[in-house]
Amino acid sequence: MKKLFLILLTLSAILLCSCKKDIDTIGLNLQDGTLGNAYVEIPLTAHSSLEDSLFSKDLLYTLLGEIHDPVFGTTSAGFCSQFALQGTNTQFGDNLELDSVILTLQYGGYYGDTLSGLRLEVYELNEALTQSQYYSNEDNPSHQGINLVYSTAPVQPTPTTRIKVDTLNYVPHMRIRLSNEFGTYLLNLGSNDLSSTNAFQSTFKGLVVKASSNGTGNFCYFNPVAAMTGITLYFKSGDVSKKYTFPVSTDCARYNFFTHDYSTADANFQRQVINGDSTLGADVLYVQPMAGVKTHVNLDKLMEWSAGKNIIVNKAELIISNINPTETTLTPPSNLGLQRVLSDWTTTYLPDDAVYTSTSYFGGSYDSGTKEYRFRITYYIQELLRNGQINDNGLNIVVSGAGVRGNRLIFRGTDESYTDRLKLAIYYPEY
Repeated sequence: MKKLFLILLTLSAILLCSCKKDIDTIGLNLQDGTLGNAYVEIPLTAHSSLEDSLFSKDLLYTLLGEIHDPVFGTTSAGFCSQFALQGTNTQFGDNLELDSVILTLQYGGYYGDTLSGLRLEVYELNEALTQSQYYSNEDNPSHQGINLVYSTAPVQPTPTTRIKVDTLNYVPHMRIRLSNEFGTYLLNLGSNDLSSTNAFQSTFKGLVVKASSNGTGNFCYFNPVAAMTGITLYFKSGDVSKKYTFPVSTDCARYNFFTHDYSTADANFQRQVINGDSTLGADVLYVQPMAGVKTHVNLDKLMEWSAGKNIIVNKAELIISNINPTETTLTPPSNLGLQRVLSDWTTTYLPDDAVYTSTSYFGGSYDSGTKEYRFRITYYIQELLRNGQINDNGLNIVVSGAGVRGNRLIFRGTDESYTDRLKLAIYYPEY
């Protein structure tokens, strides 16, 4: 009987490796993998620490804003971008007179308290951006010293409100009036400067956009290549009123940059994340996007538990519990990510990851009913047990979409006295 069971175990492992459909249909999803199985929660240790820098060029959104978080301190977000011509050999006409110049940014979402106004800063780039250059969140764009914003009064974001311009309603977007001097500069560019986008970008290298806030603050997510994003000149050519928009095309280089000031963060946060007191991970843990904070999970007790046992893992889940579920402004992330940490401390995908299986199988989405995130990591645990040792360095919990999201999470630590602790739950038969 034992020999037959071992044969079946080998066949199951082969089928698990074969394809995405197999993982969803053979064994692992049968009665949710729990019927008739023993259950165990493996003790874990974990701690939170600062995240590495991240690649931030040409992401889905450009981020702008600042948040003062009572736990995580202050985080600021800005971006820089090139702009393009609408065609070649652009001509504005004769007898030009500027009316105004507006930087428009089409919303793609937001995070935080939109009742907090943002004080905006817009500067002209000093150095050209290139598509071949690697840009990270830590890059500090060089810019000229004159703030181009027409008025320094705070701007209140309206990311869900349509904007009426003249007689037409447009999708939600932020309108930032820039100085007349800057508008006149663009309006008076020569024919060589307006002959092509490359020539235009050689003369006008782009803009840097920053913001600060009072109160809680917010981050605005902008769609950089949307129809409403660009610099628009309103002017007259003789007696004829005209407008011209310099859009952000898909060929325009751009990147986000973030700064974190943890000097005002919660004292326990500072002791664990900044000063490295890993024992505090037994009580509370943290993750923050925008190259902020990650949590490292150790699985050292897994081998100790499995020693001398003949088992098949039918289901293994990492369960993460939000301990601040009533927060309405600094809400939790919609999705977390889970990384396998290798022996050289680089990271890679788990074999259960959605890139190999499916999102519905792997999990990681926030359940507002249970206040939990669940990752199914069955095949990863099977692989570790089959090897008979922990041959990597555990797991990292991170925020999914960290370059374009502001949501952070405070979750329960690993102390076994907490019912909502960070846990690894395993369902298994023993033979």
